[in-house]
Amino acid sequence: MFYFFFYYPLGLDVRTRGKLWVTWGLVGASFLGFAVVMLVPEWLWTHYSNLIYIPAKPTFPSLIANAFMHGDWLHLMSNMLALVVFGPALEARLGAWRFALLFLFAHVAGNLVQGAVALLFLPATAEYGVLGASGAIAGLMGVVLVRLHFARLRVGYWAFLPLQAYVQAGTRTLPVMVAILLWFLMQIGLAVAQSQGGETGIAVGSHLGGLATGTAMGMLLGLRRDAAAERHLECGRRYLSQAQWYAAQGEFLDYLRYCPEDPEGHLELARTYRVTTRSADAADHYRLACEHFAQLGRMDRVEAIHAEAARTSASFALAPRLQLQLGKLFERTFKRDLAENLYLTYARIYPTHEGASFALFRAARLAHERRDHEAARALYVQLLLAHAATVEADSARLALQELNGFSSSERAPQADAA
Repeated sequence: MFYFFFYYPLGLDVRTRGKLWVTWGLVGASFLGFAVVMLVPEWLWTHYSNLIYIPAKPTFPSLIANAFMHGDWLHLMSNMLALVVFGPALEARLGAWRFALLFLFAHVAGNLVQGAVALLFLPATAEYGVLGASGAIAGLMGVVLVRLHFARLRVGYWAFLPLQAYVQAGTRTLPVMVAILLWFLMQIGLAVAQSQGGETGIAVGSHLGGLATGTAMGMLLGLRRDAAAERHLECGRRYLSQAQWYAAQGEFLDYLRYCPEDPEGHLELARTYRVTTRSADAADHYRLACEHFAQLGRMDRVEAIHAEAARTSASFALAPRLQLQLGKLFERTFKRDLAENLYLTYARIYPTHEGASFALFRAARLAHERRDHEAARALYVQLLLAHAATVEADSARLALQELNGFSSSERAPQADAA
C-alpha cells in the first residue's frame, strides 16, 4: 500500500503577447539534446563530464549543458510542460534577454546548491550525475511568485490514497501562490525522505536552490512594482467580465497611476466609463488609448478602437493629427466611406484647425468619386467660403469648374470669401 499525489501545471490565466523566441528556443534545444542522446548514446558517454553535472567532479560546461539533457521521456515532457506554462508569461513581461539570463542564472545556482547539499549532507550521492532543466524552471516559478503572484494556475492532478479508498484525477484552478506552495511542500517532503536514506532520484537541492534564486532575482529586479500595477489591470478585467463596472473602474484608475502611458489601461477604463454613461470621460480615454497605440505603430488597434468608440458616439473624433492620419490610412486601404466620414467629422469638430481645409477637400473628392455631385459641390463651396486662401481652395475651384461648367471668373463664393 502506498500514497501517491501528483499534479502538473496546465496554464496561467494572464495574457501573453509578442514573439517568445527564447522560450521556444529552450524547448527546441531540450528536445534536440534528448534526441541526440537517444540516437547517438556514445556521444553522451564520450563527453559525459561536460554534459552532466557531477557534484564531486564539476566542470563549468556541465553547469549549463545539463539543462538540455534529460533522463527519459517523462522527465523531458514534465519539464517542458512547466516551461511552456510559465515561460511565455514571464518572457513577455521581462523581455527576451532578461528572461534568458534569469533562466541560466537560476539553473547554475540550482546546480551549485544541489552540489553543496550532496557534498555536505549526502556524500554518497556526490558521484551521481545531475541533469535536466528543473532547477531553471523552479527559478521561473520563483519569479512568478514575485511578478505574477496574483495569477491563477490551472492544474491537472492525480491522487491515490488506498487506506482511505480514495482515487481521483481531474483539473482545478488555484491561485498560483497556493500551487507553488504545494510544490514546495512536496520538495520538502522529498528532502526529508532523502535525509533518511530514501532514494528518490530527484535533485531536490536543485529545485529549492532554483526557487530561492528566482525569488531573490525577482525582488532585486524590482518586479514587485510591475506586479502591483498588473494586478490592478487583471483585477479590473475580472470585475469587468463580471459586470462590476465601478469596481473595475477603480482598479483601472489605480493601474493608470502606475502606467499612465499604457494604451490597454486607457481602453479598459474607457469601456467602464461608457457603460456607466460617462460619455465625455469615455471619449477622452478612447482618444488616449489611440494616441498611445499610434506611438507604438499599432494603427490596426487605432482603427479597431476608433470603430468601437464611434459606435458609442457618432461625433467621436480623435486628436486632429491622428484623425487625419487614420483617414489617409482608410483611403490607402480602399475604405473610402470610412475615410469620408472621418474627414467630415474632422471638419465639423475642428473647423478652424489647419487641417480642416484638407479634410473638406478630401471628403469632397471622395463624394465626387462616388458620383454624389451635389454633396461634392456643397463641400467644395464650404471649403471656398471657410478657407479661401489655402492650396486646397485652388483645387476646389477647378473641381467646381468641372462640376458646374463655370469659367474661372464666375466664382461668387470666392468673391464673398474675399
